[in-house]
Amino acid sequence: MKKVVLSIGHSQHEPEYFIKMLKEHNVNYVLDVRSVPYSQFASDYNRENIKALLSEHSINYSYMGNFFGARPLDKNLYSKEGYLDFKKARQSIPFIKGYNNVLKGIQQGNRIAFMCTEKDPMDCHRAILVTKAFSDSGIRVEHIMADNTIQTQEDLNLRLLNKYFPDRGQLNLFSPEIQTEAEYLEMAYQKRNKEIGYSIE
Repeated sequence: MKKVVLSIGHSQHEPEYFIKMLKEHNVNYVLDVRSVPYSQFASDYNRENIKALLSEHSINYSYMGNFFGARPLDKNLYSKEGYLDFKKARQSIPFIKGYNNVLKGIQQGNRIAFMCTEKDPMDCHRAILVTKAFSDSGIRVEHIMADNTIQTQEDLNLRLLNKYFPDRGQLNLFSPEIQTEAEYLEMAYQKRNKEIGYSIE
C-alpha cells in the first residue's frame, strides 16, 4: 500500500466540522506546523484548545512548529531579499529531523495530517514548503480542502504550473532552450515561495 500523508487548514471552521473532516479521512494524528499556534480570530484552534478537542475524539496532537514552522529563527534560512527560502528550510537540521520522525509515524501505519491556518494549501507553507518534501520522496500527499474534498500534491503542481506558466506548451522563438515540465514546476515553486514566504524585518 502506498504511503500517504495529509494536510488541512483549520480556516476558522466550526470545530465540529473540522473533526468531521479528520474522521472522514481517517486521520489519527494531527501535526501543528504553525510557528505561532494561536489565533485571536479562531481561539478554538489555540494550541491547548485544539489539543484538548482532538483528544476528546481520540486523535493525537503534536506541535511541530519548531521543525516545520514558516518563521524559523535561523537567519541563514532566509534569502538575501529577506523572505524564508523554502529550499534552504527543507535542508535544515530541524526540518530533516522532523521529516524523519513523520516518516516513522507513517511507516507505523498512522494517518498523519499537517495542520496550519490557510484553507487553500496553495496559499500555505504546509504545502509549498512541507508536503513538497514528502511528495518528492514518493509519498502520496492528500490535501483536505475546505469542502472536504481531496486535492493531491500532483493536483497542486498542475495549479502552480497553470498559474505561473499557462503557455508552457507553446513554442517560444525567443527562448529556444526547451524547458522540461520538472524545470517549470521547480520555477513555479520558487515563485510561490517568494510570494508567500515569511519576511523578516
